Amino acid sequence: MPETSIAVLFPGQGAFYGRALADLRDEFPEVGPVLAEIGDAARPLLGDHAVEQLLAVRTPDTEQLLRDAPEALQLAIYAASTAAYGVLRARGLCPKVLVGHSLGEIAALVAAGAFSPAEGAEIVCHRSIALREAGSGEAGSGDAYMAAVGTDADRAQKLVDLVGDPLSGIAVENHDGQTVLSGRAEALDAIGRLAAVLRIDFARLKSPYAFHSPLLGPAAEKFAERIADIRQRPLRTAVHSPILGRAYEDGDRLTELLAGHFTTRVRFADTVRELAAGGVSVFVESGALDALSRITGRIVATPVTTVPTLLPEAGGAAPLRRALDRLALMGAVRAGAGGVSTADQLRAALLSDVPAEDFEAFWDGRGGDVRAFAREAYLTYLGARGDGREGAKGKAKDAVAKVDREVLVRQLADIYAEALEYPAEVFEEGTDLEAELGVDSVKQTELLVRVGRRYELPPRPSDVRPAAYNTLGKIADLILASGGSV
Repeated sequence: MPETSIAVLFPGQGAFYGRALADLRDEFPEVGPVLAEIGDAARPLLGDHAVEQLLAVRTPDTEQLLRDAPEALQLAIYAASTAAYGVLRARGLCPKVLVGHSLGEIAALVAAGAFSPAEGAEIVCHRSIALREAGSGEAGSGDAYMAAVGTDADRAQKLVDLVGDPLSGIAVENHDGQTVLSGRAEALDAIGRLAAVLRIDFARLKSPYAFHSPLLGPAAEKFAERIADIRQRPLRTAVHSPILGRAYEDGDRLTELLAGHFTTRVRFADTVRELAAGGVSVFVESGALDALSRITGRIVATPVTTVPTLLPEAGGAAPLRRALDRLALMGAVRAGAGGVSTADQLRAALLSDVPAEDFEAFWDGRGGDVRAFAREAYLTYLGARGDGREGAKGKAKDAVAKVDREVLVRQLADIYAEALEYPAEVFEEGTDLEAELGVDSVKQTELLVRVGRRYELPPRPSDVRPAAYNTLGKIADLILASGGSV
């Protein structure tokens, strides 16, 4: 795979899940020192509590961090992206360009060598402190917020123009089916009512501030002051900014530009189109979840390959190992143990007559099913042995059930996000589909039917209403209780 065809994407708000850092640290020895460096840099600025959250065996999930320790969440998002990229680089990945989405631009600049991981952590911490020092005011979650609307930027702008609030507007252009707005609550509430009349999806995002809006001007000034003395280095790899609409240059004052991000629109769709037109055909997402991978697939008309690296599924760091296998088959990183990737080893052992390209496609689409089958077969084997290992079997079953439910909730979030054209981050386990996201009973019924087909559920009793399954957690419990095919 030629070096010039690969872009690495660094996600921003919401790109985290509870096990992300622990999975990386447990599987890849080089991650521990990076997290320790980030923690040492953050401790004097955010305190021991935030760093303890970062280095815990299991970090709290995104919703809990957003509620109890939002500054720790920003640091965790940055740490996951930086550590994942370290793993990719250690195995030989040499991308043409790096792209950060909002907060992700800090990790992208660190990956390019402009700042060290510790300096990047300081920037992230100062960013959070500047927001706090500026005071929530109109920019805080009480008086302002961000919302995703299910339409393109032109149509979204017309809604903004109808309301006519100069402090509210478009914050992020993700793809033709999703634009993010940011601004005062009164204005966005009015836009939400207009969107409902026009049957345009509208969902409030769980963001602590109205990022990329004029409301954050005071915070931007404080942020610029705080990071002005952090020294930048020459870029080793090109970094294209969706906010600037161009690649960074060594002559740029990076700290000033980063501070300006608070009030400037993110044109992610334009950046991806430009890179694809310039020959980039592989987009690797360095960070937790796969939001940018899914968005990229919606933007580019010609087929491209997207490779997420950290997903909340069974097997700890298995998604990153699988990503490395895919990249090794492309020739983009060194092959796995013994010079042969895991996928190639499995093909040789199980299906040696199948072409490598076909097996890669199979493993990418059904590898999770094969692992789940193998795990269940192993548990059955333990039971059949009857050699006093029932305790181990029981613990293994409990662990599988716990992981399977987490995976299932994530799968449901993806299904509902795709169907409703909402960002997957708005779908938490306990989010009320109607009260919080405005999904009416007709649409809920339609989606339950789709879920029933996907997981091979028995027919639902006629007296059970969709309102009984108004959260993804309840739907996941229904699937597991019904013996659905997960």
